[in-house]
Amino acid sequence: MVKPTEQELNIRLMDFGDVPQVFDIERNSFNDSSWSIDAFYHEVEKNEFAHYFIIEFNEKIIGYIGVWIVIDQAQVTTVAIDESYRGYGLGQLLLKYAMSYVQTKCEVMSLEVRVDNEIAQHVYTNLGFQYGGKRKNYYGEGEDAIVMWVNLNE
Repeated sequence: MVKPTEQELNIRLMDFGDVPQVFDIERNSFNDSSWSIDAFYHEVEKNEFAHYFIIEFNEKIIGYIGVWIVIDQAQVTTVAIDESYRGYGLGQLLLKYAMSYVQTKCEVMSLEVRVDNEIAQHVYTNLGFQYGGKRKNYYGEGEDAIVMWVNLNE
């Protein structure tokens, strides 16, 4: 797979019609712990706190990120890049976009990441996220999460 250039990529708000492609990426990325397709439809259509973005290459969705904005805090709910496009910095690009989007509305952004997902933790640390603690069994029995946060206005 050829690495797309930033000029070839498009990041935009996710809409109802994007859900099937997003769900395919979700299911292929997270297997048993993936969100249901109905959960994505609910987030896009009914959750007033939810802001979801997709990244496209050649009009194909290759990744997405979801963020909830509640008062002055943002929470990353989910993020994934299609397996064929991983390793090109697209997850970082998408997260930077989301951080920029919420920066005028929020002071802090947080997220959870699997304890064993060192690649994602490295990306988050490079973007200024700090360790905030652990959540036991967050992803199910025996799968803990690390909570990370960043002050957006520093």
